[in-house]
Amino acid sequence: MSKLIKYVDIYNRLYEDIQSQIYPPNTQLPSENELAKSMGVSRMTLRKALALLQEDNLITNKVGVGSFVNDPASNDNIKNKELMYHPIYRCCSKNLDNLVEIDFKIEPASAFITNILKKKSSAIVIANRWYKTHHIPCAYSLSFIPIESISKDNIDLNNIDSLLKYLECDVYNKYASIEYTFSPSNTGNFSSKKYTISNKEDFIMIQESMYDENKEVILVTKHYIPLDIFKLNIDASLN
Repeated sequence: MSKLIKYVDIYNRLYEDIQSQIYPPNTQLPSENELAKSMGVSRMTLRKALALLQEDNLITNKVGVGSFVNDPASNDNIKNKELMYHPIYRCCSKNLDNLVEIDFKIEPASAFITNILKKKSSAIVIANRWYKTHHIPCAYSLSFIPIESISKDNIDLNNIDSLLKYLECDVYNKYASIEYTFSPSNTGNFSSKKYTISNKEDFIMIQESMYDENKEVILVTKHYIPLDIFKLNIDASLN
């Protein structure tokens, strides 16, 4: 039996154990030594199977702790229309906590921000969002919102939950067009400031630019996802 067949077989066995809830959601799998011994394979073969399970978003590995079974229900909100195009939910392979941490500040529009927005604004709301899994930051978004967008959409900046709802949900129902640019980046941890998002420096940065029906910028967001948990799914239909 080839090694390829071995680790695919182990993947299938573990997949069935997860589906039958021998290993229920949010529980930790046995150690690699225990699993390898019980399944009669080497740790190298087991690790290949675990890598495939993680790739398919069935488990999450926490370095130095172990592997945990993902809860399919925890990311059900990706099915919501409002989040269909949200890059963090679409491109992060980890199951995310329901709570998103946010803060913001208001600044005059610098030349740097004016260049990003491709328009002049009297002031800019700069919002930081940190996405977490098991309360540990794993992705980060930095939004630049012209104050005119805040005023037009009646966002109450005295209520931070109002701003969060706007950025996470409402704005996805307001744009007329949206543009995404994907690029490698090593500035994710530096940009995040408050938290170290990854112990590695390799990120994918997704710049998301939203426009209204007059092709005016509503907001621009830079989303940072560590390369090792970045996953891109493309849905396409040919008619």
